[in-house]
Formats: sequence, structure tokens, C-alpha cells
Amino acid sequence: MLEQPDKGEIWFDGEEVSLRRGKELASLRPKIQMIFQDSAGALNPRFSAAEIIAEPLEIQRRASGAELRRRVCELMEEVGLSPEWAKRRLLEFSGGQRQRLALARAIALQPSFLILDESLSKLDLITQAQILQLLSDLQSARGLTYLLICHDLTLVKRVADFVLVMHQGEIVERGTRQEVLNSPRHAHTRHLLSSVRDLESAFQDVQSGAGS
Repeated sequence: MLEQPDKGEIWFDGEEVSLRRGKELASLRPKIQMIFQDSAGALNPRFSAAEIIAEPLEIQRRASGAELRRRVCELMEEVGLSPEWAKRRLLEFSGGQRQRLALARAIALQPSFLILDESLSKLDLITQAQILQLLSDLQSARGLTYLLICHDLTLVKRVADFVLVMHQGEIVERGTRQEVLNSPRHAHTRHLLSSVRDLESAFQDVQSGAGS
């Protein structure tokens, strides 16, 4: 509810939630977390890595003191960051490391649903492949569901089980990954597919290297 919807409904876990306020909304927030495209703009540059990860745990009163520090270290290790970097400021990390930091913060409250808003678009191919592998590992370990907002169908092909294609604010095609990407019906979907074919082989080569 960072933005109020002008119309329509928002359903989560079998319930319509767009009208929730106060305590009802507060109880929902830990279950749904978001990772933005620009981690440098979404995270507080004055905070250390430890403070960035610890903040949601402190707000929700999930941990404090030694237990909080232990949880922060565990989360850093889970996303592939050294706990020795806990005191570093945000701008001391690379783009890929910042997204790992944002991911650690997002999973701190043990959500069931993560919204990834163009979260990989600013990363180079090698880092994209590494983050994709991390997302896959976290999904298996934590039972997460992802909503990936993305214009790059090369990434969509590797992440999504179900695909919605939007054009000018409207859903123009929907279906399983195989249905939409292998047998596109709408002209906009076909245009998106044709624009990424040249990147496909390059991404495959990079992903193979990142997984080895």
C-alpha cells in the first residue's frame, strides 16, 4: 500500500486486502516484501549494512541485542555477503552486492511473497545470473513466491511459471511460460520476443559460467 489504487482489487492469500488499514495492514506487511530496481535509492545510504538489514526486525520487534546481531550475520551469509562487511556503508558495495543487501533485508521478516520490480535490469549479465541462482536457492529453501516485474523476456523465461503481458496499462496476454513464450498470440508479445533473441545465447553462456 505504498500507493492507493484508483480502481480494482488486490487479493492476497485468498483475501481482498486493498481496503485494509491500521493493524490489519500492519499484520500483512511482513508477509509481502519488495525489492526495487534502484537499491541505492531504496536503501538508506547513511546506514551500515547491518543497520539496513536490522531495521525491519527492530520495527517488528522480532529481535534485539545479541540475537539481532546474530540474525543479521545469518542473513548476510544466506545472500552471499560476508558478515565482516556488516559495518560498511551502502555506497561501499557494488550494484550486485547492493541487491543482495536489499534481498537480505526483504527476507528478514520471513515473507511468503516477494515483489521484484525490475530488480535485475541494472546488473551485468554475470551478476544477473548469480542473483537468479540465489533467488532460485532462496525459493527452494524458504518456499517463496515471486512476482517479477520485467521487460526482459530472457529473464522472464528463466524465472516465471506464469506470465502476464501488459501493453499500455492493460493485460493483453496471459498463460503458462510455455504457452506465452512458445506460442504468443498477441502482437506485442511477439515484438518483445523478437527483441531479445539476440541476447539469448549470450545469457546462456554467462549463466553456465556463474553456476560452475
